Amino acid sequence: MTLQELVHKAASCYMDRVAVCFDECNNQLPVYYTYKTVVNAASELSNFLLLHCDFQGIREIGLYCQPGIDLPSWILG
Repeated sequence: MTLQELVHKAASCYMDRVAVCFDECNNQLPVYYTYKTVVNAASELSNFLLLHCDFQGIREIGLYCQPGIDLPSWILG
């Protein structure tokens, strides 16, 4: 089972539960995303990439980004 399949399975059971917590260690409260938010953001990114990029059959891309609350969605997308 792939990572995407595992997350979608968890999301189907626990859509409104916290899936991601990110603390920037800057004396502010951590930010939380639910499974629904993570899966929706990943789907939006995936759809955007498929619409705007010519992958020529390749389905993997490099990911270069700073740590943040959106990182799990970017990995899944």
